[in-house]
Amino acid sequence: MAFNCTDINTFKADLDNNILVAKNLKKDSHASIKIQSLLNITIYTLATRFLEGSIKLLIFNCAIMRGDSKAQLAKLEIELKKINNPEYTNIRDEFNKHLNFDIIQGMQSSRFTNSDISFLNEIVKNRHRNVHASNDPTEWYNKNLKDISSDFPKEYPGLLNILTYLDCIVYDAGLSTFKD
Repeated sequence: MAFNCTDINTFKADLDNNILVAKNLKKDSHASIKIQSLLNITIYTLATRFLEGSIKLLIFNCAIMRGDSKAQLAKLEIELKKINNPEYTNIRDEFNKHLNFDIIQGMQSSRFTNSDISFLNEIVKNRHRNVHASNDPTEWYNKNLKDISSDFPKEYPGLLNILTYLDCIVYDAGLSTFKD
């Protein structure tokens, strides 16, 4: 699967390489089993970072396509830094807010599904559970409930389906609107 945005292809290739390395770790010692647990957390964090960075890049590129001025782009760049929890609802809100484009159209045209949304959200929620400490210190370690061998392969395609749809959004200057 190739994205229209070459930077996203680069981000994805890097993530995929990290996933491959993590999956190939041999669990042949107590230390390697602990390392695998840490890699499970890391992969979910990197996947969320990939999603967040891609969303910011796509919105920014769409603003350039729209013809936003340097001042508008500078303001947008500041606003995009506030995106830090890229669950589907938040992504949808950001596209509405900055581009006046409702990404629900992708689901309505069967470009992605409710299952894709659920899987994307699972990746983000798992990262959230693992990187934010609760007030109960017994939950600070080994909180990861997901595994990159069994859970992640089911969830990752959902994230990619939504991102593939978002990557196809372009600006129609004649209509002064975005379209997919």
